[in-house]
Amino acid sequence: MYFENRIDSIIRVYRTKYVLPHIEFGTTICDIGCGANPFLLKTINDHITKGIGLDYLVTNSIYNEKIELKNADLSSIPLPIPDTTFDVVTMLAVLEHLNNPNAVIQECFRALKPKGKLILTTPSPASKPILETMAKLNFISRQGIADHKHYFSAKEITALLSKDGFTQIKIWHKALGLNTVAVAIKP
Repeated sequence: MYFENRIDSIIRVYRTKYVLPHIEFGTTICDIGCGANPFLLKTINDHITKGIGLDYLVTNSIYNEKIELKNADLSSIPLPIPDTTFDVVTMLAVLEHLNNPNAVIQECFRALKPKGKLILTTPSPASKPILETMAKLNFISRQGIADHKHYFSAKEITALLSKDGFTQIKIWHKALGLNTVAVAIKP
């Protein structure tokens, strides 16, 4: 488990705010890499019909009448989610931690309904020295930053998503270019 301090918590709040406008009322959602405290799902609880959070940090449980948590190792494919079930799949600050991002993106595609939306955030390559310095100074989680496998450029994200069949890919930067947000549609 990663130690999360106050700055990590603030970053989580802003990351969530980036994606909220892209999640419609009454949606079904799967949050891959939801963390021990499923912040996104709890934040949108009143606006969803059903949410599933996947993470190795949670135990299989019913959080409330709308939210279910499933213990899942993202390197074990297939993920424990049904086919063509969700309107939205999110991965907030997860892509950079994956050993096999392509396999997980394929799982997102599988889990989405036609016209479903994948929403992800990931730190940009420009953020690497800043995040590593902040971690060394214990401003943010050292373990979390040390676990980053790759910092994806917008071009790499576009290639990854389009390779797996996503269309209408939109990518933009937040936080002075340090965080990347991507939204893609399953045709």
